Amino acid sequence: MLVALALAAALAGHSLAHAPANARVATVRVPVANVWAAPDTGHLPLDPHLWPTPAVSYAQRLALVGHMPTQALYGEQVRVLYRRGGWTKIAIPDQPSPLDPRGYPGWVRTWQLRFAALPGRPAAIVTARTARLSNGTEVSFGTELPVERRLGRVVRVETPFGASWIDSSAVKPLPHTRAELVRTAERFLGLHYLWGGLSAWGYDCSGLTWAVYRALGITIPRDADAQFAAGRPVRLQTMQPGDLLFYEHPVVGHVAMYVGGGLMIESPNSASEVRVVPVRTGDFDGVRSFWR
Repeated sequence: MLVALALAAALAGHSLAHAPANARVATVRVPVANVWAAPDTGHLPLDPHLWPTPAVSYAQRLALVGHMPTQALYGEQVRVLYRRGGWTKIAIPDQPSPLDPRGYPGWVRTWQLRFAALPGRPAAIVTARTARLSNGTEVSFGTELPVERRLGRVVRVETPFGASWIDSSAVKPLPHTRAELVRTAERFLGLHYLWGGLSAWGYDCSGLTWAVYRALGITIPRDADAQFAAGRPVRLQTMQPGDLLFYEHPVVGHVAMYVGGGLMIESPNSASEVRVVPVRTGDFDGVRSFWR
């Protein structure tokens, strides 16, 4: 993903509406909210189960490029910036971006937000590919919800619709190892690429790396060029599993994760799926590490 592709539209949003007198926070109330560079700039079915399927055509996937820069998951707390009709401009603090120091900016449908914050408790992160809450909502890998209490095999969490239960196995912490970074990324092998995708129903290249690192407690920038700028430089000859490889000129536009043995895992483009391939050195920008 390129920060530059969303920049013009993000800045243009400032002329569409005025900031409220007192900025507020809101919580995402749908399993995945599509975040757009500007209101009414693109379309994607609201049902995430359709995203990895032929119900979303190649032409529809290409039409997302430059228009849907990211997504936000259920329970995500966001900062409210502007309002325009049925749209709200937000910043997502958990998705660092040079576009806005408050978090990744973009527009969502207002009905997808609850204009209140969840309790400030320690949170559980969904580490299953998907999980179903007792309130009936199916949530994605990476969804983070405050924990009220734990009781045997279930965990009581706060949601935008009140308290709910989730199976404790779905929020089991992942081992903090490089090998786990690779194992977690490989769980999504075969998943269809989705530009802007940030859920188990579709990732783009940097969405996959962002989500995997975040699941292990390390928050990295959302987009590939920002990840390249923020990571610690590593030589190609000394990189380790979990380190990130970057591609495309003149601006970094693609990222993959090294898995070892001369191979890397990537979510490459709208015509492809998450895959493991040999490390490429053509159009190569360098290696960066975020491991700590």
